[in-house]
Amino acid sequence: MVKSPPGCIVSYGRGEDVVTHRTSLWPGRSALRRWPTLRGALRLGCGLLLLCWLLLSQASAEVRVLPLGPAEVHELVGSAWFHQASQPRQPIRRGMKLSDTPWLETAAGARLELRFADGTILRLGENTQVTLFPSDRRLWLSLGKALVVSDHTTGGLSVLSDLVSLLPEGTSYLTEAKAGPDGKTLASVTVTVIEGVVCACPVTNSSPDAQPTRDTLVLPGEQMIVRDPTQRPKPQMIQIKTFVESAPLWIGFASKLPERRWIPINIDNQRRGILEGRNSRLRREIFWKRPAHAPVPPLKKFVEQAAPPRVNYDFPE
Repeated sequence: MVKSPPGCIVSYGRGEDVVTHRTSLWPGRSALRRWPTLRGALRLGCGLLLLCWLLLSQASAEVRVLPLGPAEVHELVGSAWFHQASQPRQPIRRGMKLSDTPWLETAAGARLELRFADGTILRLGENTQVTLFPSDRRLWLSLGKALVVSDHTTGGLSVLSDLVSLLPEGTSYLTEAKAGPDGKTLASVTVTVIEGVVCACPVTNSSPDAQPTRDTLVLPGEQMIVRDPTQRPKPQMIQIKTFVESAPLWIGFASKLPERRWIPINIDNQRRGILEGRNSRLRREIFWKRPAHAPVPPLKKFVEQAAPPRVNYDFPE
């Protein structure tokens, strides 16, 4: 008996009684070259497995959401306040821990940095109003600027507004909401991505007669300005190096942000002129396979308590 690896010719017996045949456990390299149909089937199967894995990973990420927990006030410049339901406005002080969906507000010239237990960092600029929802890993941006720095393994921190829902995938990105002329609605929401990916998803408070809005992915070194909740303009490229060297929410604090592995890589790719092409290739080859994200329902925003009603009684004489 002659031993041979699978996929090769094997002979049994001696002398005139030798029987020769090919093993069928697994075809060798020569067999794969002769069977292009089998190679194509294997490639198709691997592609389907990869696509299923991407879909399942996205679905599981949407279901399993780890709460942020309380936010610690790590740094504060100027004045800031927090509101809670049925309570008056209270000043924010360094070292405080905020939870229970507070509504935060910063004064003119103020800057606020919040740090969560999983390493997520939230920085707010001046004249900013946000509502925190730690259990959902989301915040509602009513006005102003918010910088989010988070790791892809923690789930990130989403920023929602009346115009667009920004769902990140472990991303460092800046959002800015500008008020309209009436002071009650938003004129625009700008998102600038430094690393990672942010999905500009539709919101459900759009007009019921409007056409469904397609998701738009904003990739590193890109900026998108949304002025209409039913439209998604094409993202434009910005210089990452200029941003990290001049943006007030990036460099305007005493404590530096943690080192991010992909930021210097993105800066180098942009310097070499390959970042824009890489983003286009990712959209063309990877992200187009992902299913559209369902519209994100608006969160229950905190409404500041009004003054108690005043009742006048008129008694007849």
